[in-house]
Amino acid sequence: MRCLLVLTFIIFAIPSSAQDQALCYEISNESLGIENSYLFGTMHVMEEDHFFFPKKISKLLKRTEALCLEVKEISSTSMNPALLFDSTFYIKQYCDSNDWERLTIWAKEILLLNPKQFETTFRHAKPFLVLQFILSTSLPKNTKSHEIELEKIANSRTLRLLELEGVEAQYAIFDAIPYADQLTFIFDALTDTNQLKLDLLEMQGIYAKQKLQELCVYAIKGFLKDYRTLFLDDRNKKWITKMENMMASQPTFFAVGAGHLCGGNGLIELLKREGYTLKEIKL
Repeated sequence: MRCLLVLTFIIFAIPSSAQDQALCYEISNESLGIENSYLFGTMHVMEEDHFFFPKKISKLLKRTEALCLEVKEISSTSMNPALLFDSTFYIKQYCDSNDWERLTIWAKEILLLNPKQFETTFRHAKPFLVLQFILSTSLPKNTKSHEIELEKIANSRTLRLLELEGVEAQYAIFDAIPYADQLTFIFDALTDTNQLKLDLLEMQGIYAKQKLQELCVYAIKGFLKDYRTLFLDDRNKKWITKMENMMASQPTFFAVGAGHLCGGNGLIELLKREGYTLKEIKL
């Protein structure tokens, strides 16, 4: 399971005041001798037939010595069960009879679990885990990931693999959200599963046109928009010092969810405030 999957639906659900349109930027700071570092906004998951990965991305990566992702080697990271389950939480107690029926009907249709099997399997699952399964069913059958493709290239060129936070930090984000609110996310997602599919398809079309601003304002109805500070701003601020240290050590290619580039507390603006020059790159 990947927290990045949920974040795919979050990062484009937040309005932005940024005027920058590009998905990729060259980062430099003449006074610090920083050059040949890059910032690239990704979609963590895209439909395979419409996967946007121009050759220029690979060429830019070739100029660097390190690839930095939100989480490195995500496809091979093993999950600590403690991140996914809470023995003090019993999901059924948070649901009224109608909501529980909706959830068990979904489980029977999609997970092929009868109500008893679902209750046993997910009895102490954190709501985030259930949400993960729901969102997974909204994805196209065949998908690709920028992060995985970038890692393949980096490994073939023996570049250093770096990360900004790690998988445990991503899962911890949800621990800061009350379970009652997380259950609301679940039932909102169940209500709008078809719309989630349509939203993802439209977002990837906008992404391929490299319209960052349109991505950032696309889904204002996003079910986690009230947690912008938690999901974006706070994390961006933590990342800046790490990014500066990495760039000081070697030219680095940063690849993060495109939503992290947006707004007054987005990485573009935060880097500019620290004295860095960001030059748009058309892919």
